[in-house]
Amino acid sequence: MSTLSNRTHEAVEAALADWHRALERHDWAAVADGLAPGFLMIEHDQIMDKAALLAFVMGSARLGRQRAALHGFRTEVLGGCAWTTVQNDELWIANDGRETPFGFLETAVFRLAGGAWLIDRYHATRLAPQASASPASA
Repeated sequence: MSTLSNRTHEAVEAALADWHRALERHDWAAVADGLAPGFLMIEHDQIMDKAALLAFVMGSARLGRQRAALHGFRTEVLGGCAWTTVQNDELWIANDGRETPFGFLETAVFRLAGGAWLIDRYHATRLAPQASASPASA
């Protein structure tokens, strides 16, 4: 992979990481700015457009915040379009301090607009909780 290609992959991955950090900070302007005008998200069995996603995350912010830990990026770039699949070991931190871990497999499709990689499509599937090791396997 060329240096330019590496930088482009890194820019796409940074755009996704920055967007998740904006979610954690409840920086709604940055969250909205990271989404393309025709944005659609599929999470589990729901399809949300940009307005529906923003209403959902802003509503849930009254209860706490989410912290993403993205890893295992699989990123491809083709001209002004890019996509990446990543694992997100997310942590929900309720306002009362309780923490709940969630695992997701996520794929984001990006569109290059005005020099910025904007999320055009997002698909997230929640992973089943990992079973703890049984005494027989320890």
